[in-house]
Amino acid sequence: MKTTRLGLLGCGTVGGGLVDLVERERPRIRARYGVDLEIRHILVRDLGKRRPGVDRRLLTSSAIDVIDDGCDIVVELIGGVHTAGAFVRRALGSGKDVVTANKALLAAHGDELFEIAAARGLSIGFEASVCGGIPIVRVLHRGLAGDSIESIRGIVNGTCNFVLSRMEEGLDFDAAVRAAQQRGFAEADPSLDIDGYDAAQKIRILSSLAFDAPITHESVIGIRTVTRAEIERAHAGGCVIRLVAEAERMPGGVTLRVRPQEIDAADIFGTIRDEFNVVAIRGRATGEVILTGKGAGAQPTASAVLADVIEIAQLRRGRGVEARDVERPIARPVAVRAAAAW
Repeated sequence: MKTTRLGLLGCGTVGGGLVDLVERERPRIRARYGVDLEIRHILVRDLGKRRPGVDRRLLTSSAIDVIDDGCDIVVELIGGVHTAGAFVRRALGSGKDVVTANKALLAAHGDELFEIAAARGLSIGFEASVCGGIPIVRVLHRGLAGDSIESIRGIVNGTCNFVLSRMEEGLDFDAAVRAAQQRGFAEADPSLDIDGYDAAQKIRILSSLAFDAPITHESVIGIRTVTRAEIERAHAGGCVIRLVAEAERMPGGVTLRVRPQEIDAADIFGTIRDEFNVVAIRGRATGEVILTGKGAGAQPTASAVLADVIEIAQLRRGRGVEARDVERPIARPVAVRAAAAW
């Protein structure tokens, strides 16, 4: 059994969770999937920072050490667009498969990156970029491949859901955001989440998987203006307020909307609280399919990253590909390349 060597870019919340999962699950993965995983190098900014459970000998402050020194799969977990994009391009150019949880990068440059991967016969796994531990990408790409998708509707931002849940318990908006930051669900600058743009990036990614059509209309409204009074009025009427992202097939294209909505508290969307997500997919043949689970946090997101790593490692093994065989196609991209929406 050949060992698949991983180069990890970033060792923050998700990266640390991945290191823990690989170590803990390695025997099970070896026995069940025939894949032996080994982390070869880990890129970090601060070599002196204490990282419990991480072998300090694996750490480096040089991305070149990670990408160019013998790894088979590069896992990008640093976030952002420009630096992460440069690293991913270098990895693909060096014949390395890539796994990423970076929705912002995919929303900005997904079409280009998938074209590079396809031209070199490489894979890009991005299950963790949308809804953490919920396998929504696989469901759209594989499980519902035989159906025409009519609409996708979801609570896909755990930060906003956590904030709204805390406001239902009596906190005002600013206090609820601080609580989300203390729990690690919100960044120091939470604007991307609370203004709805994170949810918009995610619904764009899901739309590109579900619809072979361009986005013709998009509107984004976040939760920044939601007040305690609105929360209380909704509660008095047996409802809750949730940030909902929607994509709907329309004549001539796809309409995307992100906005706070008042939802019946008994509806499954009304029962979703804290960092949990829910996605409802409506197909022409299957009707409505609903998935729910944790959409944020180290372990759920790391689990989705690891699932992509295992799948790509199996594809590599099935083709008998060595890391040096960069000219030989090893697999089609893990997800479809239809990224016109980007």
